[in-house]
Amino acid sequence: MSGAELISILGALLFALAVLPGTLGILLMTSKIAAKAWGAELIYQKAPWVAGAATLLIIAGWIMASGPTLIMLGATAFYLGVFVFGFFMHTKFMFKPVTQPLYMSIDEAIEKFGPDEEVVGVIDDDGVAWGYIARLARRPHIVEQRAGSHPFMMTHCILAHSSMAFALEDKLAAPDITITSALANNLVFYEKKTKCSIIQAHNGSLEGGLPLRMVPTIAVSLKTWKAAYPESKIWYRNKEWRDEFYLKLLARADVIDPNSSVMVYPLKHELDNRLPMKSMVTGVEIEGQSRTYTLEHSRMNNLIHDHLSGVDLLVASGYGNDMIQVFDREVDGDVLSFTADGENKFIDNQTKSIWNMRGECLDGTLKGRRLGLIPHYNKMFWYVWADYHHGAEIYNSADQAEAA
Repeated sequence: MSGAELISILGALLFALAVLPGTLGILLMTSKIAAKAWGAELIYQKAPWVAGAATLLIIAGWIMASGPTLIMLGATAFYLGVFVFGFFMHTKFMFKPVTQPLYMSIDEAIEKFGPDEEVVGVIDDDGVAWGYIARLARRPHIVEQRAGSHPFMMTHCILAHSSMAFALEDKLAAPDITITSALANNLVFYEKKTKCSIIQAHNGSLEGGLPLRMVPTIAVSLKTWKAAYPESKIWYRNKEWRDEFYLKLLARADVIDPNSSVMVYPLKHELDNRLPMKSMVTGVEIEGQSRTYTLEHSRMNNLIHDHLSGVDLLVASGYGNDMIQVFDREVDGDVLSFTADGENKFIDNQTKSIWNMRGECLDGTLKGRRLGLIPHYNKMFWYVWADYHHGAEIYNSADQAEAA
């Protein structure tokens, strides 16, 4: 074997080593490495330099060769095959965060997408509501809303059916993000400046070095979102060819179908069978203590009064159980209790003031006051929530009443 052939083989293998670990499919085997900060740095920051060096080796091999041989042609064909596969399947190209979002009015969105389209709703620190078409967020996973006095990024994980917004502040004020992996069926992304890998359901890095502040986020239909927040803008994006490629070939219906038992990545723990695998739950975590509320809980009682880690909660359900909000019941130092008062409104038993599903007091002694929104995971698949909150407590009205 000639020197030119050896150089060509080495170049092809190095190129594959640089490109393949960051591609969908191969990530099924390398996800645990890609989810770690050092692994993400290798795969997404240093690998391009290795790929460039490998390309130079392929070129050098052809320059040194006296003529084409089967080995030279084979090495080059392998190189080109990896190049094409990487172009289509690399997460760096497939899932590029949106940093300049486009918005339309809510009426335009209903006309374009229909009233039943799922929306990820975010309420920023100023109380301004922003809506994001969930189906369109499945591929970029992250939309950064940098404008305004309280910027945030909306994150959406198709495998866990989990959405959460995080404040863009402190070290994450102007992030440089690459979607890197999915660990135990939940979104992982890498922030290049801080060199931290962040897991959505952890609300920060595995090492705890970059905790993120959650911004209240819910999953709801477009028609319900309009009824509750008619002034909201709706994010959209123009359709790209990668959408069809990804959603049809990769995001198979049985992966996100609540009636299917299919999962993509292995769990960290054994499957928790206390609830149906893909039942959608409301997951609340405060100071390391977590509690789970099922949709059935909210159907049976649209005003759940609870107490978790020193906070008095109200888990309120409205609009036919489509909207579920979690509030702090303490107002001006007093803990309120509530009773339903017609469609999508409730009345506090202390002052008889009337409140809506936005947590706003519409009439009565407390008119103008607002219940504090508690950030939580809204309509998330149970099997992923339970895996990241091992042994998670499931709400039981009798147990919680006795504890209170």
